Amino acid sequence: MEKGLELSRKYFLETAEPKLKEAFPELYPRLAAGLCGNGSECFGYDDEVSRDHDWGQDFFLWVTEEDRGRIPELVSWKRNLLTFFPPEHPRTQSEYGASVTVMTCGDFYRQLVGTPDVPDDVLKWFRIPENNLAMCVNGDVFMDNAGVFTSIRRCFLEYFPEDFRLKKIAAKCMAIAQTGQYNLQRMALRKEPVTVYTVVSRFIDAVTGLVFLLNRVYRPYYKWENRMLRGLPVLGADIGSLLERLVSVTGLSPEALDLQKDAVDRICRLLHAELKRQGLTSSDDWFFSTHGEEARSRITHEVIRSLPATYE
Repeated sequence: MEKGLELSRKYFLETAEPKLKEAFPELYPRLAAGLCGNGSECFGYDDEVSRDHDWGQDFFLWVTEEDRGRIPELVSWKRNLLTFFPPEHPRTQSEYGASVTVMTCGDFYRQLVGTPDVPDDVLKWFRIPENNLAMCVNGDVFMDNAGVFTSIRRCFLEYFPEDFRLKKIAAKCMAIAQTGQYNLQRMALRKEPVTVYTVVSRFIDAVTGLVFLLNRVYRPYYKWENRMLRGLPVLGADIGSLLERLVSVTGLSPEALDLQKDAVDRICRLLHAELKRQGLTSSDDWFFSTHGEEARSRITHEVIRSLPATYE
């Protein structure tokens, strides 16, 4: 099955771009176009199920700030293009679906992270949902004649400032210790099945988040994080398999508890080895709170280092 991103790129390059260049010869050298942001196709994860809503061939047009006043005529041009030269798979849009339209480069990033460019202060990164950062850098830029859009995108691709990454790593380590290493077995022994599932869920969340941090890749919307996790070069496939083993265990029998503990221990051993390899901990302690505190101790920013290790 052809993917939505590939189909959109083909439609833009073969149909839209030549007509855009003809209609706006003086503006064309400053335009950018592509498809990224919200939607399974922007991550390359669309399938037959995706086609029932908010899917199809489409593209953004991005203008520089100086050309903001040209947006209405570009919107009109694009509407006419899609009407008179419809793609094979026109994009549908649901009530809550994201709009693929014409906007300034800065406005595209502003709607995702609240700023038209990469934050200029490390403390501002705390305000940004990580899955929105993933949408800043997914998809594809079909053309960028002025280079403005891709210059901002390139800065986001450089990933979190290191002090911020260390703070998130510390918090994930603390959560791993508190959930999988400490509370999972205790709540199982107390015969609290709902709480056990809650603990497993929170352990998976912390482990997944840590693997993305160790790969220096933004974590996407929860619907896609496990799929992306399994493709990450650092621990992705191994951790993904062990998480599947963990969630396959049901019940509170001694045998189930042993299987859960084995999966948790294997996951923690892999993560510990990678933390040491990346120079984020020097301790051989089994309990992950030690590694969380050590990661925090490597933070140079005074305010961030002063935050509790559990704070993210």
